[in-house]
Amino acid sequence: MSIDTEFSRVTFPALRSDDTDPFDVQARASGHAAGYAAGLRAASQEIAERTARLDAEHEASMLHGRARVDRAVAVLTAAARALEERTVPVIELSQDAIAASAIELAEAIIGSELSRDGTSARTAVARALGGVDAKTVHVVRMNPVDLSALDDSAIAAIAATGVAFAADESLARGDAVTEFAVGYLDARVSTALARAKAALSGEGS
Repeated sequence: MSIDTEFSRVTFPALRSDDTDPFDVQARASGHAAGYAAGLRAASQEIAERTARLDAEHEASMLHGRARVDRAVAVLTAAARALEERTVPVIELSQDAIAASAIELAEAIIGSELSRDGTSARTAVARALGGVDAKTVHVVRMNPVDLSALDDSAIAAIAATGVAFAADESLARGDAVTEFAVGYLDARVSTALARAKAALSGEGS
């Protein structure tokens, strides 16, 4: 008994080519790395530009809201100055009427401004932190509606100060109270108006 065995040649594919140029491989890798780095730089620049734009819009909005409230306060100040200049006793009753009208006008103007979405919140933050060293602030209490009305740019600006903010339902819209380790700053609109009323009443009596 005989066994006939036939053999055939098997050819295996080459896993690497000796003709590959190492410089070409390195150039391709460098090109990919450069493209990736350029993409990261472009994304970083876009984020920086967007952040700058949001900061500018927030600052412009803050300045606009503060200017409107400042105009209302200027009306009240002008009325108080006018009363101070009137010293003739016979017009005391008229002074009282003017004072009452000035207070009502100021309250109406300020109330209208503070009823606008976001305006009362931004002005409250500005008054609570205006001229104050943020490092010395323990917490700033504000109306819950005002806190919820703050937009993303305002929240980012607040976070940058490192100051803690807390909701206080006892405060009206536009009001704020800044608490320190010792003492506090009363930034409520009602307090400012009460001082103005007291000053005007003192002049008119």
